[in-house]
Amino acid sequence: MPSVRTHLVEIVPCADESRCYRWIIRARGGAVLEASPYAFATSNGARISGECWKREHFSAAAGV
Repeated sequence: MPSVRTHLVEIVPCADESRCYRWIIRARGGAVLEASPYAFATSNGARISGECWKREHFSAAAGV
C-alpha cells in the first residue's frame, strides 16, 4: 500500500545560534502544526527527530 505524505518536516537553523537546528512539521497547505521543543547539533539529528515525531504523532491520527 503506498504511503500518502500529509505532513512535511522542515529543518531550520536556530534563531539565536547559527550552530543548532530545529524541525518544523507543516501540513501540505503550509500551516505549522508542531515545532521542535529542542535544538539539535546537526541538521541530520533534527531531521531524524522530526521524522520520528511526525510518525508518532501524525501517522496514527491518519490511520497509517
